[in-house]
Amino acid sequence: MSLHQNAVVMNPYDDSMSRNDYVSSTEIQKSDLSYVKNLFWLVFAASRGGQNRIRLIFALKRSPLNAHQITKELDLNYRAIQHHLNVLEKNNLISHIGQKYGTNYFLAPLLEENIKSFDELVLKLSRSKHERKGIYSK
Repeated sequence: MSLHQNAVVMNPYDDSMSRNDYVSSTEIQKSDLSYVKNLFWLVFAASRGGQNRIRLIFALKRSPLNAHQITKELDLNYRAIQHHLNVLEKNNLISHIGQKYGTNYFLAPLLEENIKSFDELVLKLSRSKHERKGIYSK
C-alpha cells in the first residue's frame, strides 16, 4: 500500500473497507511532511464537512470529549458527529479510549506531531474564506 494514497472520507453507510486498508500512524514517518499536508488538505479542505472536522479538532485540542459532549459543544447532529469522528479516526488523526457511551476521543500522535501544519492550513483556509465572504469558523 502506498503512503501517498488519498485520505479516507467515507460515506456514513459505507463499511466496505476494513480497518486494515487504512494507513497506520506507525507507517507514516515524521519526515514525510508532504504526505501529512496532503492528508490534512483532503480531510479538512477538499471534502464536505471539513469545516466541522476543523471545529471538532479544536474542541479536542482543549480536552478529550465523548460524542455526546462534542454534539453539545458544536451544536451538530449526533449522527454527523459520529461520521466525522469515524473519518478522523480512520485517517489516524484522532484516537479513542473506552467503549460505547463512555468512549473519549483525543488527538492522535500523528496530528499532535504535525499540529503546526494543521494550524497553518486552518489559517490559510480562514484567510481565503474571509477574503471571499466571511469568517471560516463559527
